[in-house]
Amino acid sequence: MFLKLLLTALVIFGALFTLRMRNQRNLNAPVAAARVANSPRNQPREVRRLPRLLAAGAVLLMLIGMSLYLYHQWSDAYRVVSVRVIDSRSGQSASYQAYKGDIDGRTFTTIDGRVVTLAEVERMEMGAD
Repeated sequence: MFLKLLLTALVIFGALFTLRMRNQRNLNAPVAAARVANSPRNQPREVRRLPRLLAAGAVLLMLIGMSLYLYHQWSDAYRVVSVRVIDSRSGQSASYQAYKGDIDGRTFTTIDGRVVTLAEVERMEMGAD
């Protein structure tokens, strides 16, 4: 919760800083006219292209990372696990197979479509199949 508040505060301060810098730039417009000789239009084309290439590379890297993360989450959710339900009063156990993504708290759906809900006196153990 604290990190969410901190992130929100950082975004607000960043926006205020950006607005302040824009206002200062507008106030210093006459000074900027004297710097026309050093403007980006007078720089070589390769120098202007470098920031765009770096930004495109960063976006591409983020997309690749996001794709790998989503693939990992998807493949992990469809991994078959062995679920053993144990009655703590009698010690009897029953074994099921389910996809890892179909296990939700005290309820899970088996591979063949049965929905199993655990009682308060039962416990669940998961293991790799």
